Amino acid sequence: MKRFIHIYILLFVALGLSSCLDIKLDDQYSDPDAVNSTQRARELLSAAYNSLPRYQIELSLLGDDFCPTSLAGRNSEMQNLYAWQEKAIDDLSSRIWPEYYYTVSLVNALLQRIPSIVEEDLSTLHCIEASACALKALCYFELMKLYAPLYSESNMEKDGIILKDHLELEFLPRSSMKDCVNEISGLLDRASALYSEVGADKLDRVYYLGPDAVVALKAELELYRGNYAEAARLGTDLLSGREGLWTKSAYDALWSENDSAERLFSPYIFNTFYTDLCYDWNSGDYYVLSDRVIFTSGDQRLDWAQRTMEMGGRTVRQMGKYNKMYYDKQDIRYINTLRWSGVLFTACEALLLDGHTAQARKLLNLFLAARGVAGVSEDLDDVELMQAVLSEKQKEFAGEGTRLWDLKRRSLPAGRFTLWGQSISSTIKSDDYRWLFPIPKSEYRYNEAVHQNPDWPVVSVE
Repeated sequence: MKRFIHIYILLFVALGLSSCLDIKLDDQYSDPDAVNSTQRARELLSAAYNSLPRYQIELSLLGDDFCPTSLAGRNSEMQNLYAWQEKAIDDLSSRIWPEYYYTVSLVNALLQRIPSIVEEDLSTLHCIEASACALKALCYFELMKLYAPLYSESNMEKDGIILKDHLELEFLPRSSMKDCVNEISGLLDRASALYSEVGADKLDRVYYLGPDAVVALKAELELYRGNYAEAARLGTDLLSGREGLWTKSAYDALWSENDSAERLFSPYIFNTFYTDLCYDWNSGDYYVLSDRVIFTSGDQRLDWAQRTMEMGGRTVRQMGKYNKMYYDKQDIRYINTLRWSGVLFTACEALLLDGHTAQARKLLNLFLAARGVAGVSEDLDDVELMQAVLSEKQKEFAGEGTRLWDLKRRSLPAGRFTLWGQSISSTIKSDDYRWLFPIPKSEYRYNEAVHQNPDWPVVSVE
């Protein structure tokens, strides 16, 4: 047990050291025999999942879900990020990049040790390996969304992210986007194959990336790389027979400690979440929902998707969900990272881009009817229908950090609102260099093989 404790102390201290001393995470591991059983492998898997970064508020601020209130000026960090100031994005990037790679390091530690574990319970061990592969794929995919340009035939050989398979300190270049996408796809395929061998997931599925979550990620990845037919197939196959998922009780349960049929992957957390959005309970929030996020009467999400409050002599619509739970002094235990509604919107977008307009409309209207919302008209052309899909998706996931990626993927601008969202103060154009986050100084300080993203400054290091 001493060796087991020793490795975990090193794992968690490494993150703190790296943030203040720029010490490379991959150089912090010792005693490979510490993980020598299925139980210890599962505990290391849990540590990896617990380390998964959570920046939903920050990414939502960069999107157009929110508008500033009269309190916004009291939080300069949020205000600068909302304004897309270069230093604010650079500071955010300097946290996101190493935290995702820290999770990858934990996964690599696990994957390297699994072959040496001799156990009779191979099915559980296969599930652990599958879930680890899926988590690594998720980390890579999230990094690609932030640090790489849009995937296309002309961009495939451009820099993506750094692919790391070993714990040893390595000075690796950024791999091409093509290689990165192939690596993510391979990890997801490996996870699916392992789950298929087992026949049933022996982990607590909602806390981990289980078989359905793996397919959901694969569908989103195929949408990302423009393989719309495959994305549509994966999404619609996964949704088949699940038409009754979207009920009011299931949606309400998302924002509670209760089970919800809508959860696909929801890590369990033990710390506070979304508290940074609130100035204080009496005064209100720094940012509230913009008029891009309007819920109509009868929408079953209304009670939880927003929270009304008097601020500055007006009634404002605060973000609900976790924020409402915080105001209601309700413990937050689940972070709904993947939901079945996300699969539906991936399928809708892929179907539309693949030329199946009628099928995309039918699927969207099925969802809207379940939410208590009027369906879209058959008179909408493909462009208008795509706008409807993205608009309804924004309502569904407002404040959850997904909108920024939708704007980037569809090459749409991000509007910056004036006080209370009364007008647009500025627009971040779709070709702005800041859509690609900067590679942190902590990475290229030691690794000369890494190139910075275009137009971001490279800080000289001694």
